[in-house]
Amino acid sequence: MINVRCLGHIGTSMGTKDCQLDGDELEASEIIDLLRSRSLEKDPGFTKYNTLMMISDGEAFVPASAGRTVRNGEKVVLIPFSHGG
Repeated sequence: MINVRCLGHIGTSMGTKDCQLDGDELEASEIIDLLRSRSLEKDPGFTKYNTLMMISDGEAFVPASAGRTVRNGEKVVLIPFSHGG
């Protein structure tokens, strides 16, 4: 299980700030695609190109460019680039 915290308008699009994804390993871009498919909005406004992903070990990256695998038990925080301070 991968725990995902959705900040800003990503959480609004999802209808919750906390999500859980089944799977032992998921590519970072797959996480974004899965969440977009579950969004309450037709066009959720977040993509693998305009979202910063942070992993529990402190690593931060844009999912589209990372090629990073997220593993079971890791915590993920998604931050939209347009997130206010």
